[in-house]
Amino acid sequence: MTGSQSGSHAWHSYLCSCGPEQRRKPVELPRAYAYLCEELLVCRSEVNRAKERLARFATSSDLELAAVFVGQDTRSTAGFGRLLEAVIRDQVKVVLVPSVLHLMVLGSPRRIKEYFEAATEAQVITMP
Repeated sequence: MTGSQSGSHAWHSYLCSCGPEQRRKPVELPRAYAYLCEELLVCRSEVNRAKERLARFATSSDLELAAVFVGQDTRSTAGFGRLLEAVIRDQVKVVLVPSVLHLMVLGSPRRIKEYFEAATEAQVITMP
């Protein structure tokens, strides 16, 4: 038995002499979304590998990758629009992209990045 209950109905550990307020609490990682443009990748397996790389990058950056948004091609804004709406609605503060080129759906990738960050207050991070 590793603990006991005192008269005040509070549990105390024999292994830790610290009080409940000093014990480690589970750490909630910041949520992140990711975006990629499918047309920029050669085939479906490359899309899946990009998603896996985004997930590994999020984990190594202490982020919880909650969703990956996929744009079908560089001429369609549907996937990017869903990302924009979700980031604003869910107040996500980090968006991961494989490279800044994946943001060229609406024009100059650098300008889109700046606009997106200003409109959402989220930081867009490209993978190394």
